Amino acid sequence: MLTSSNACRRWLTTNPPNIERALLSIERITRAANTARDVVNHIRVLSRQPAETRDLTALAGLVEDARDLMVDEASRYSAQMELEVEADLPRVAVDRIQIRQVLINLIRNGLEAMEFVARSRILRLSVGRSDDTVQIAVSDRGIGLEFPDKIFEPFFTTKFQGMGMGLAICRTIADAHGGRLFAKQNEPHGTTFVFALPFEPASLARSV
Repeated sequence: MLTSSNACRRWLTTNPPNIERALLSIERITRAANTARDVVNHIRVLSRQPAETRDLTALAGLVEDARDLMVDEASRYSAQMELEVEADLPRVAVDRIQIRQVLINLIRNGLEAMEFVARSRILRLSVGRSDDTVQIAVSDRGIGLEFPDKIFEPFFTTKFQGMGMGLAICRTIADAHGGRLFAKQNEPHGTTFVFALPFEPASLARSV
C-alpha cells in the first residue's frame, strides 16, 4: 500500500498530472488493503486449517493476482515480471488467501534480491505440472543464497531489517496444504523458489 500510495503521489505531482496512472495506483491500494484484511482474518486458522476454507482453485489465477498486486513494487526496483503458465493445469484445493500471501512474499523477496545487481532485473514466474503436483516457480537474477537450507528457519534472515519469519510462515502454509516449499541456486546467478501443491482435491473442498 505504501509503494502504491507513493506512486500515486508521483503521478499526481507530475506536470501535467497523470490521472489515469494515479487511478490505477489507487485501485492497487484498495486491492492491497482488502488483501491485508483477508490475511488477518485467515491467519487465525493457519494452524488448524479447516477444510471449509479450501476451494478448488486455478493456481495460475492466484499467481496473476499476486503479480498484479506487486506491479508498483517491481517498478520501484526497475524490474520486469514475466509469467509462463502451462496449459490445462488441474485445480488445487487451497486456502486462496494464504497461498496468495505466500506468492506475494516470494515475489517481494525476488525483487529485493535484485536490488543491487547491475544486470537486467527480470523475475520469472512459472506455473506447471510435475507428477501429482502443480508447481509454482519464482526465479530471480539476484546474488543467490549463501544458506539455502537455513532460510526457512524461524528468525534466520539475510535482510538488514528482516525478522526472519516470512519464509518460515510460508513453509508452514505449504506444509499445512500437504505441499513443499524449497529453494535452489540458479546457474550462473540467482535463486529459484519452488512451491509445489498436490492437486488431488480435498474431500470437502468446493469447486470454484
